[in-house]
This record gives sequence, C-alpha cells and structure tokens, in this order.
Amino acid sequence: MADQTHEKESLGATEDAAGADTAPRETGRPATRAEEIAAALEDEIVQGELEPGRRLDEQILGRRFEVSRTPVREALRLLAASGLVTIEPRIGAVVARPTVSEVFDLFELVGEMEAVAARLACERMTDHDRERIMQTHDACREAGRSGDADAYIARNDAFHAAIHTASENRALRDQIELLNKRLAPYRRFITFRPERKQAAEQEHETLAAALLDGDAEAAARAMKEHVRMLADDAFVLARSLRL
Repeated sequence: MADQTHEKESLGATEDAAGADTAPRETGRPATRAEEIAAALEDEIVQGELEPGRRLDEQILGRRFEVSRTPVREALRLLAASGLVTIEPRIGAVVARPTVSEVFDLFELVGEMEAVAARLACERMTDHDRERIMQTHDACREAGRSGDADAYIARNDAFHAAIHTASENRALRDQIELLNKRLAPYRRFITFRPERKQAAEQEHETLAAALLDGDAEAAARAMKEHVRMLADDAFVLARSLRL
C-alpha cells in the first residue's frame, strides 16, 4: 500500500504541473526527435492553437523544428495513429476535423469511461486520493470565480485527473486521456462559457459529494450526466462550425 501511495503522489504531482490528465512517459529511453515533434504539435492541437482542418505542411514543419522531412513524417504518423491528425490523399496531414456525429460519439464514449472511473474511485480511493479530489475540486471552484478561462480549464482537468488516478486503473486512464485529447479543441470552446460554467460548477458539486460519500452509483450517474451535458453543448458548437 505504501508503494501504491508513493506512486499516486508522484502521478498527482505530474497532474498538478500539467493541469490535465496526462501521465508521465515511461518508455525507459529518451524520446526520439519525431516523438518530440509529435508532442509539441499534440500540445498545440489540444490547446486549440492548431485548429481542426489546419494543413500541416512537412516542409514548413521541417524548417520550424530544424530537421529533415523524415522525422516530421514520422511525427505526423504518430499523431494520425492517436486520431489527432488525418492523412488525406493529395493534401497530406491535416488536424483532425471530425463530423458532428463523430464528436457526439466521442463524448458518449468518454462519458461511459469517466463514469466507470468515478465508480472505481469510490471503491478504491485512499486517504491521499480523497484529499486530492477535495483540493482539486476547491481549486476548480476558485478558478471559476476568478474569471480566468485558462486557469479554470486547467483546474477542471486536474479535478477529473484526480478521479482517474483514484480509479487505480491505468489502462482506463490512458484511454480517457486519448479521447480527451481528441475532444480538447471542442471542450475548450464550451467549458468557460458563462452559462456552461455555472451548470458545470453545480455538476461538480454533485459529483464531488457522491465521491466523498463513497456512493459509487451516484458518482457514476453524476459523471455521466456531467459529460453528457458537455456533449450536448459540443453538438451545438460542432453544428455551428459546420463540421
């Protein structure tokens, strides 16, 4: 148990630093240049700096990263494998631009997975996990009052990450992380809208209460409803963007 607690503390530190549900890379070797480029582009896609539909020109990227086209191509293949980029005939690599139906499907799937994480968290959380969930929930609430959109999004991600960690299921966490990266550009558009933020805060209160009470079924329901509401907003957004 001590080893598990120590591991969770290390993971928690990483989540705080990143402000999201990303886990440290554990490859056992230094990252290749292609992996470094892929990581940099991934971050820009997730942050919305590279918007859906943007073409990723190999020559321009090669000059930017001061490399040949070979590591750039490999980086784009890595991003395509994760669903963040699509490779289109006669066009090349493009930041993924899912259809309305695909956006809804992704939210539906991540909602189910997050509900499982909430249920498992109730069953498995340690005292450290409980403290992390309370702290990140409080921090998210405070960030919401501050009016700082970036801070709110980061703390919202950290709250969800604390729940994922408490589930003690690394495979589940990895899959949620992958799906959330694909949805990140759309979540950022809707998360801090005044009407959405107020609703999300109430949903977080309901979710946190169920988690801290150890009510697994209530926590799963609250999480599923929370993500479903995001999906509804994203559906409207996606239609407005004509995806």
